[in-house]
Amino acid sequence: MQEYRISKSREEIIKLVQKKFESENMMTIWQKDLETGTRIFKCDGKFSSLNPFDGVFTIAIDEKHKINFNPKLETYFLLQVQDFVFKTKTSVTQKSEKNSLCFQIPHDVRLKELRVHPRVYINPDEKRFVSAKFESKNGESLTIDVSCPIFNISKSGICIIVSKETLSEVKLNESISLEGLSFFDSLKNDMKCVVRNARVYSKKGLESDELYALGLEFQG
Repeated sequence: MQEYRISKSREEIIKLVQKKFESENMMTIWQKDLETGTRIFKCDGKFSSLNPFDGVFTIAIDEKHKINFNPKLETYFLLQVQDFVFKTKTSVTQKSEKNSLCFQIPHDVRLKELRVHPRVYINPDEKRFVSAKFESKNGESLTIDVSCPIFNISKSGICIIVSKETLSEVKLNESISLEGLSFFDSLKNDMKCVVRNARVYSKKGLESDELYALGLEFQG
């Protein structure tokens, strides 16, 4: 079964919306009844425009379908290649024109993880840590060096657990140096990584906004 990760990075979402909509511009949109969950509206749409400054995007649909569309309900989107799913609301700041609907850029999206290499989860009791070193985002200090427990690892990347304070210093697509990976046969002890995503760390139904799972992609 394919896994999904949830992205809430505004920068990443806008880039994804633009890239995916322009390359796979046909999509299915639908709405559900709030009480029963029954699908009450469904049609195909085509990406029309994106305005990151106003936080909206527009899709083109057949005018006949708009009769059954409820602008007060959330709308779900599924692209033809099913690795990009999200829901959002119609825009209250911009009026939809004929044969089109205007929506807010979503606050979060679900992305299917397509993995070439299997991922190994590390039991917390094993207490495997890596040393992560990176530049401070605010520039007040030259580098930050923290010890972080490993959540999971594969040949292509690693997910480490970081505090909210540490996360506040990390930038998306930033380069991070890791040390302490010699236990994994196919990896060197020292590896360069790039920050790809971050999400609230959850374990056995317990979530805390003080801990985050930081996804890193190995370089070279």
